[in-house]
Amino acid sequence: MELDYMRFIACLAVMIVHISATGVTDYIHGSFPHIVMTLLNRSLKFTTPIFIFLSGVTGFYGYRNKEFKYFEFIKKRLTRVLIPYLFWCVLYYFAYIKFGFYGFDIKFFLKSVVQGTMSYHLYFVIIITQLYLMGPIFYNLVKKSKNRVRLLVISAIVTSLCVEYIRFNLSDRIFLKYMFFYMFGIFVTLEYKNFTTWLKKYKVYAIIGYIVIGLAYTLVSFYNMKIYSFVWFSFSTVSILFVYLVGLFAKEKLHKLYGFIKVFGQSSYYIYLMHPIVLTTMIILAADKGILSVTTRLIIYFAVVIPVTIISCLTFTIVKNKIRGIRKKATANG
Repeated sequence: MELDYMRFIACLAVMIVHISATGVTDYIHGSFPHIVMTLLNRSLKFTTPIFIFLSGVTGFYGYRNKEFKYFEFIKKRLTRVLIPYLFWCVLYYFAYIKFGFYGFDIKFFLKSVVQGTMSYHLYFVIIITQLYLMGPIFYNLVKKSKNRVRLLVISAIVTSLCVEYIRFNLSDRIFLKYMFFYMFGIFVTLEYKNFTTWLKKYKVYAIIGYIVIGLAYTLVSFYNMKIYSFVWFSFSTVSILFVYLVGLFAKEKLHKLYGFIKVFGQSSYYIYLMHPIVLTTMIILAADKGILSVTTRLIIYFAVVIPVTIISCLTFTIVKNKIRGIRKKATANG
């Protein structure tokens, strides 16, 4: 249940990160608004690692006490990810042609789909597809390991080194740069009680760590320091602990909201796929209207992008769930 709250936080965070990026780039560097936007943007820039972590947890939770079937796993996971991805790639392509960003070129379209470059956020699908294909190997490694913590530490070291030293065009799509977060999710699946007990015991350190490393990450980003990669990795790791802790707290204190949170969680992938096209549309409209104030544009983006995306995706999910329920009922009666 706490995973749904984590997904809710990550979804809101990814929209805020993409919207606030306008403030980071457009405000005068070093000005007070720029510092505020940089702090907001960097303090929430844990979204990709958390989504990957959640995929590691949920992907293998049902296999703890039953036989793992590779092709069943791959078919289920890739179908859920790639079909919506292809639909949104087509939508983004024609929308961006309309906006004047692209020309009509089938080779360009196919290349963009394969590389995850149709829109700036779609790299995530390429990463998670690789991790799903490699997932069973990671699952068996963690499950059969006699010292899972040691294995996790080794994977953290390897991943952080890959983040720092694997650098070429589109290298941000290589699964090796996110392997640890996925394995961490698998670890939590297999060591749930031990992990949650440990996290609650050391919750103060998780909270302080998030604040301190979050500030360090903001400073490193602000001054464009060379240690950016290692600080990002540290921040991402601590953020998972912090957001998981928030999820546990929300599960205990906000259980009355769970019905909404659950539907929101079911809509999270659609929200991730949709919000940049709403944001891009608003950026173009603001430019056409001659709105020069960065603050005014940010207010408009926040006021439109988040509500429109959430309402649209939750409505789609609710309708889809109702149709599914009707079909199941018809099948049972039949």
